[in-house]
Amino acid sequence: MSSLRQVQFLLGKDLRIELRKKESLVSMAFFGALILVMLNIASGIGKQVAAENGAGILWVAIIFSSVLGLGRVFAREKENGCVAALLISPISAGEIYAAKALVNFTLMCLSELVLVPVFYVLFGAQLSFAPLSLLPILLLVNLGFSTTGTLISAISAGTRRNEVLLPILLFPLILPLTVLAVKATTAALAAKPFAIVLEQLEPMAAFCIIFTTAGYLLFPFAIRED
Repeated sequence: MSSLRQVQFLLGKDLRIELRKKESLVSMAFFGALILVMLNIASGIGKQVAAENGAGILWVAIIFSSVLGLGRVFAREKENGCVAALLISPISAGEIYAAKALVNFTLMCLSELVLVPVFYVLFGAQLSFAPLSLLPILLLVNLGFSTTGTLISAISAGTRRNEVLLPILLFPLILPLTVLAVKATTAALAAKPFAIVLEQLEPMAAFCIIFTTAGYLLFPFAIRED
């Protein structure tokens, strides 16, 4: 079986389980929407919100809700004792990493299909909106967050305080990506020329390349059970 087919097999297996139970997806979408509603109330219902504040609100909701999905990536495997079976299978650690990262990426994209419209309903009437400029920002953040988060999730999954350790380790690592995303989203929400957004997309793409490569190389050490 080729590497691509092995990754597709693991990805399909995890997505079928998730779409059947909908534990992570529902909790991510509900928690993110709840954060948006609370921030809308805190900022004043119907009150004018600046593009920079709106960008911060959107990414707070997305990042915090996405951590819920990360926490379940390897928890299910640990609970069922499947990690050892994966490690002795013909599937390499790199292929496991790619499949798990794609699961996280897919869950983030699906949850954002709910969160972005909710954000638009609550805050969009007060902002200029450029959906096409927002799309590459979302995809790059999803990629950087999922690849980095998959590695950290593997490290923290074997600990007793997985839920606490995961965000503590993850948030400092993705801080540069979050800052760039807020700047790019501010430009997109203000309907500024795409060239301004592109200035932030380039370092975001570099972040994704660096952390995806690092995650791929370090994952075999993070996943093994001593």
